[in-house]
Amino acid sequence: MDIFAQLLIASLSSGLMLFGAVYMVLRKLLAAESHRRNVQLLSAAKGITLPLRLQAHERLLLLLERISPEALVLRLRRPDSSNAVLHGELVTAIRAEMEHNLSQQMYVSPELWSAVVMAKNSVLSCINACAAPLSPNDTSLQLAQKLLEWHVDNELPTAAAIRLLKKEAAKLF
Repeated sequence: MDIFAQLLIASLSSGLMLFGAVYMVLRKLLAAESHRRNVQLLSAAKGITLPLRLQAHERLLLLLERISPEALVLRLRRPDSSNAVLHGELVTAIRAEMEHNLSQQMYVSPELWSAVVMAKNSVLSCINACAAPLSPNDTSLQLAQKLLEWHVDNELPTAAAIRLLKKEAAKLF
């Protein structure tokens, strides 16, 4: 019986060691397979989201270009309108452009979105500051001229956001 007990103990210990080794190998294989699957899913997701993120960057660049004071004045200025009318149209155009592109914030970093919002607010402040000393009945040409003069003397409020946007877009590649 003594030999039988020793053989049983030796067999059990060998079996437990074998079971432990198989368990460790299988655990590592399953972990590697899980990791490979996760990498594959992330790669597939990037294939879907990358075009969306690039499109968001393109649309935000277009937004920033369209709300720059120079572009707004050239697009909306009518010589026969008043300062008040042009001022209202400029503010309305900026707000409409921003509302049209609100969903793009899903695809860009919070820092970039904050820069876009800050650029919009800076452009509105610039327009309001240029319109403030003018009479509402002055011609729109006077406001347009003030805005263009301001543009010559200062960096566009949208320039910093455009630089950040281009930097972030470059990281996607």
